[in-house]
Amino acid sequence: MMQARPHLPSHRWKLPVFAIAALLQLPSTALSQGIRLEPTEWPLTSVGRVNVITGAGRRSHCTGTLVGSHHVLTAAHCLFNVTRGTWAHPTSIHFVAGYAKGEFKAHSLAASYVKSEEFEVTTPLQPAMASRDWAVIELAEKIDLKPIRVQPASEGGVASSRIVRAGYRGDRAHVLTVQQDCSVRPTSTPAALLLHTCSSVSGESGSALLRVGNGEPEIVGILVARSKHESATPSLAVPSSAFAAAVKTTLSR
Repeated sequence: MMQARPHLPSHRWKLPVFAIAALLQLPSTALSQGIRLEPTEWPLTSVGRVNVITGAGRRSHCTGTLVGSHHVLTAAHCLFNVTRGTWAHPTSIHFVAGYAKGEFKAHSLAASYVKSEEFEVTTPLQPAMASRDWAVIELAEKIDLKPIRVQPASEGGVASSRIVRAGYRGDRAHVLTVQQDCSVRPTSTPAALLLHTCSSVSGESGSALLRVGNGEPEIVGILVARSKHESATPSLAVPSSAFAAAVKTTLSR
């Protein structure tokens, strides 16, 4: 059953923005097969809000995905306090799984987190930094929900896959927005990234790109930025190959 949690604040986060002008054309490879994705059922119940306290009466939020009973995958920049210019303390980070209109499946404060040692927050976010924009949060309490597996996929496998993405938009922060049949194209220039046609709105940073259609859904990337040219839409994601080893190491501790 869903648990009631009143007074959960509405958080906002502005996605970092940059354009890769030469890569704005994405082929349409969306698959037509139907799949029912219900916010109250797995795998979407393992998607949740990453809420970050940034100061007295100030909050931000991104989207995260449960990858282990104590671990959540999100974007690293979500954990950076822009106002103070420092990384958020774990006790300022709260994960709420399966959140919907004040109710949720489970929640926990963070105990710690790991990120790429080479990642730095830049404005605008540079491609080299975007390709390292991931973080794995270790939760203080176990969440008894089925996690979603991280799968480092080949370029060809990702490009031909059916991709679904779900996140908590800043303008619809209390409901999960789900997008299906997105096209994805890997690129290695100017950095190793995934370009995809799922739209992106503030608050959805850190949301997972889920490959579906061949067995259980699996994570092949996470959203980190959108293009300046929204009509052209590609949004940018870190490929799972960038963080799969870190997730595996963290889960084995």
